[in-house]
Amino acid sequence: RGYLGPRGKAFVYNHGIGTLALCEALCFSDSSRLRWGAKRALDVVSLARNPYGAWRYEVPPNGDNDTSVTAWMLQALWTGELAGLKVRRDGYTGGANWIDEVTDPATGRVGYDAMGSLSARVPGKNMEFPHDKGEAMTGAGLFCRYLLGQRAEEDRAGILTKHADLLGRQLPEWDPDGFDVDYYYWYYGSQAMWQAQGRGWDAWSKALRKALLDSQRQDGDERGSWDTVSAWSYACGRVGTTALAVLALQAPYRYEILE
Repeated sequence: RGYLGPRGKAFVYNHGIGTLALCEALCFSDSSRLRWGAKRALDVVSLARNPYGAWRYEVPPNGDNDTSVTAWMLQALWTGELAGLKVRRDGYTGGANWIDEVTDPATGRVGYDAMGSLSARVPGKNMEFPHDKGEAMTGAGLFCRYLLGQRAEEDRAGILTKHADLLGRQLPEWDPDGFDVDYYYWYYGSQAMWQAQGRGWDAWSKALRKALLDSQRQDGDERGSWDTVSAWSYACGRVGTTALAVLALQAPYRYEILE
């Protein structure tokens, strides 16, 4: 049917990220096999979405939504369309409605599973990482708003500016002893702040480069990678954390400023 990876609770993450990778590769290839695989993977993305809503863990969906899964699925849809594939555009509407639903209009914080809720943590896995030491969902929400065509100059309520201001107050910092490393947040923050531009991007980029370039391993078999000291490193290991770090640094080179 087009499923990517073994079925289980983490399946939707694997599938969303895998579909995004296939669609990005298709942007640079005319491979019929790659096109076939990307199309089938996008079919599952549509199958996994709640009617009139967004995404979470279950396929078929059970009515639950969260911003983390939704952000990966929206990126997959957007990139699939960029690659020339036909996608279900009601997914954009459902995703946008969810981001609006969980955005706190007073603070600009995008919640994980409710309005303004903080990032998720898993008992026994990453509870030592404070919930309030990052704005991963706000970064994801802001980036997706840009992908969905929202622009600051058309935003009468100033929500996009509030999102960016929150990110600007939580700049990347390499502080593993203080449990203040979050490659997942830095990935989304970089994509979002690159689109926001201005002084916010300048400050973010400077902090990101200092945090990541000074901490990249320079020794032995792990040379070129980043250590698994992030909130979600237990789930994605050294390869996943390194991929997120590289993608964060690549933000200015992966997407043009969306108009």
